[in-house]
Amino acid sequence: MVKLTDFQITFSGLKLGNHKFDFQIEDAFFQLFDYAELSSGQVSAIILLQKKSNMLELDLQIKGSVTLACDTCTENYIESIEGNYKQIVKFSDVLETDETDEIIILPTNEHTLKLAHHLYEFIHLSLPSRRIHADRADCNQEMLEKLEELAFQEPEIADPRWSALQNLKK
Repeated sequence: MVKLTDFQITFSGLKLGNHKFDFQIEDAFFQLFDYAELSSGQVSAIILLQKKSNMLELDLQIKGSVTLACDTCTENYIESIEGNYKQIVKFSDVLETDETDEIIILPTNEHTLKLAHHLYEFIHLSLPSRRIHADRADCNQEMLEKLEELAFQEPEIADPRWSALQNLKK
């Protein structure tokens, strides 16, 4: 069974320098999140960690495929995703507001970096803004016909009150 703790890095025992971690994300990972938009996928997350004396630098490479619902016909389809992201981990015991999307601040006594939520967010950032089948022929044809039927159509009989306004366009 997959747990959130499966997606963490214990950095306290690592030597200074570069380290590589590979996480395989499958359907069970997405089930860990109650509010998940995604429910299935096969994603590889390669993390290149550079440990320095006062910080960690992470280069994350996300690559794989996820199942999405088409925005046009609502049928599921498989979308390939890919993305590269950078994270900086700083250490501080002072509550700071410097934490941003790229900077994570951990207490100085912390020894592990929990990445599950970050990986989940990076997978979402890798999704296209418009989620449609690559080929319209793959869409549910019955749904496309129904959409065409329900589409707004101009009334054939023009309201005489608006006819005068149409003349202004000319």
